[in-house]
Amino acid sequence: MNTTAAALQAHVTTNTIRTWARRGVIAATKTAGRWIIDAASLARRIAIGNRRTRKQASMIDLNATYTITEGPHAGTTITPKVRTRQRGDETITVIRGLAPLLADRIDAITDLGDRLHTLTVLMNASIVLSNLEGDFGSNGVTSRDNGRISTSYAGTRDLPVETVLDLAEQLRTQFAA
Repeated sequence: MNTTAAALQAHVTTNTIRTWARRGVIAATKTAGRWIIDAASLARRIAIGNRRTRKQASMIDLNATYTITEGPHAGTTITPKVRTRQRGDETITVIRGLAPLLADRIDAITDLGDRLHTLTVLMNASIVLSNLEGDFGSNGVTSRDNGRISTSYAGTRDLPVETVLDLAEQLRTQFAA
């Protein structure tokens, strides 16, 4: 969809849509000088809300579990683990065990091989939240908000990295509440 349609759907300005596209907040490609917005990515962004309404979003259950039922890790139960530490003026929160927080998205992957691949990539991934800006260079970390939100998750075709960064934004809001 184009930026005008996306802006109408999200109840924001076209400039906001362009900014989201440039920053990678939503998946988009630029073709012939115009942004083409991925509808699913925009829907996820709308679901987490804009900065003013994010606090109204539902709480994420950090006690949820996800049990892998097939493949080499069958029987493995994953539970989110949250660790916060202070390093000087920086407060760092690391969240591992992301599968339960993305269970609906994982379970929606119909191809078993693709689902198992996504789970394997997620198993070693983490989200890092910081109160200070960070610079990760090219070490395989994707970030938003000048490095205050980052993930080591590389993304798969069925679960793009933007989805994990959206989750990270929701968690940051939840922890701040």
